[in-house]
Amino acid sequence: MKLNRRYKRNIRNNLPFYASATVLTMLTLLLFYLFYVAGTGINEFGDSFFARNRCEDATFSAYTEIPEEAVAELETKYVLTMEKEHCAAIDEGKYHARVFASNRKVDLYELQEGHDLSSDGEILISAGYAEEHGLGEGDTIVLKGREYTIAGTFLRPDYLYMVENVSDDYKNVSDFFLAYMTAAEFERQFGTGTINYKVIYGEETDEAAFRREVNEKYYMSGYLNADNNKRITFVHEQADMFIMSSWIELVVFPLLTVALVCILLGRRIRSEQKLIGTLSAMGYDRGRLMRHYSLFAVIPGALGGLLTAVLSLLLAEPFGKIGLADYEPMKPDFRLPLWVAVAGIVIPTAIYYISSMLRVRALLQADTVELLAGAVGNDGKSRRILAKRKLLIRRKMAVRQLIGNPGRSIVIFAGIFLGAMLVAFAFSFLDSVDAVGEKAHEEFGSFKYEYILGTLKEGTPEGAEAVLAMQFEDLESRRFTAMGMDKDAELWNLTTTDGKRADIANGFYISTLFEAIFGVHEGDTFTFRSIATLEEHTVTVRGVIKNGYESYLIASREIIAELCGLPENCYNAVLSEQALPDIEAEATEMITDSTYRTQMENMKQSMAGVIDALMVIGVIVCVAALYATINTLISENAYTISMLKVLGMEDGRINSMMISSNHLLLIPGIAAGIAAAYGVMYWYCVEFVEVENIMIPATLKPVSILLTAALTVFAYAISLILVRGRVNRVNMWMR
Repeated sequence: MKLNRRYKRNIRNNLPFYASATVLTMLTLLLFYLFYVAGTGINEFGDSFFARNRCEDATFSAYTEIPEEAVAELETKYVLTMEKEHCAAIDEGKYHARVFASNRKVDLYELQEGHDLSSDGEILISAGYAEEHGLGEGDTIVLKGREYTIAGTFLRPDYLYMVENVSDDYKNVSDFFLAYMTAAEFERQFGTGTINYKVIYGEETDEAAFRREVNEKYYMSGYLNADNNKRITFVHEQADMFIMSSWIELVVFPLLTVALVCILLGRRIRSEQKLIGTLSAMGYDRGRLMRHYSLFAVIPGALGGLLTAVLSLLLAEPFGKIGLADYEPMKPDFRLPLWVAVAGIVIPTAIYYISSMLRVRALLQADTVELLAGAVGNDGKSRRILAKRKLLIRRKMAVRQLIGNPGRSIVIFAGIFLGAMLVAFAFSFLDSVDAVGEKAHEEFGSFKYEYILGTLKEGTPEGAEAVLAMQFEDLESRRFTAMGMDKDAELWNLTTTDGKRADIANGFYISTLFEAIFGVHEGDTFTFRSIATLEEHTVTVRGVIKNGYESYLIASREIIAELCGLPENCYNAVLSEQALPDIEAEATEMITDSTYRTQMENMKQSMAGVIDALMVIGVIVCVAALYATINTLISENAYTISMLKVLGMEDGRINSMMISSNHLLLIPGIAAGIAAAYGVMYWYCVEFVEVENIMIPATLKPVSILLTAALTVFAYAISLILVRGRVNRVNMWMR
């Protein structure tokens, strides 16, 4: 007898098992490839783009303009590159823009489509807004009452993540864009506009001395290091998060599915113990039999890995683009590294091969007579379950199938669990994003408009509340806002986590987001420094105000002004319950009570592709795992099915009898999957609070729980439909 002749027949007879195991292997690798390809592609693009377009190391503003000759002197003295940037904000009602005069040394723009500016009647606009609204070369747009022709679209390094205000938590391309005009047109429309200063430090730059000198001579009104600028850092932060997620998925998710396949392989091999015993009795040595049966296990690993690698190589571009949802329309080179593709083939194949080798080895250690009798692993305990109880035979069989075959029950449970977990996580992400928009307003306060001014003013604006908002950083250069308000302020939420009103006239309070990022709590001391002078200050935290959306240290206006060396009644931000057109004209940023809701809606739309993919993969995993397991169950019980057919039982009743026990695993499997999904979402919200700069409330709504259960039951029903014909094909004369 030649063992090699069995390969073709074995594969043909067990095709459902091999197909399901291959699909499970492909899905686990697919999730890894999707995130890994996206993360590495974005990181490589970011590094190259930042370098060739001279990305800033810092940007700052000053209350006194720095003359051009002084800029040149500072460049020489401190060995750095420095440039004035002129910009202006325009609000056209349906959209608003930030218009720039072209930089020549720092934060250069890179043309994506169309041609560069050739006349005063042309503008360039940011690529994300153009793509969102279907705009391109030759279209027109109105800015400040004049119609301009769009010459092309661009990207720039400090706006690859298009947040309108640095304090925003998600990009806005629905009604905000950047634009470039010719220098002559910009001066005609806006004069000098708002001036910021861009800096690239050299290796020998004394950054602290530079910042001190600028502050002493021109007084810095704001300083933002590139490491704290989410428009820049988010590129690598999210890409790194993708890569980290891919490795977590490669370790956790595949281990679960590989464990399922290994259990199924073990049961498949055990079902052939009579043949293994016969071959052993005929003189085939242990090593040859182990290698022979282990080669069957290679099929789902090698085939699944190879198909996924080929599929990923072909679809690397669309895979990667799913990860670009949060960015401007970048054009990275998405590709699957050869070593990753090879690892995806070798690792699951090796695990399956070794698992099968060990299983055959364990069988061959048993007595040959027991193998020939098919008694190994069948100790008869399951037949004694409920033996003395007077129950319907189908109920006894259901309980025996469930308890007497723990390995098989574990696989079915795991299939339901994995499917429910992926689907529930997708819903939990959507619900958590919704919760941000819903809870933001109540945690901020009752104001409807917040205006950030480019200059300091004194007194109190009419019909509004004044705020002094100044930027500081901790000793690790992590930025936050120190906010000063009048002690009788009503529009900003000043309720502490214990339900009391913060006594800001007598000390410092922090937000819950500040507490999470900096690890400072009520009663602790906190040391920080001025972004301009780097002078250090130490304060004691009196309490925590519930606000998971802004990282701030808050006290009275007088206290913050003293901290900054400013007049006690000055302010640079305004809170109002209604729009203030006069103040809006002076504002550099405007935040409304609907800002967060709009941002979260944009996030949901951008992430729709990933969320849909998770749901589809969850359903497929559930179907594949259950289909493979139930097929195995029917194959293992072929003799019993044959006997019931001889006794005249209908196929439908037999089918129900064999499978009904699995129904008992549905509810606990779904419940465990939902609980695990919520746990993963909660971990994500806590772990990445500093990356996202927001405390996302982990949420899973009752309707989402019901939808998760419905989709999982749907997947379970599909698997039952697919195996329905298996009972019909079992012969009555089987022995």
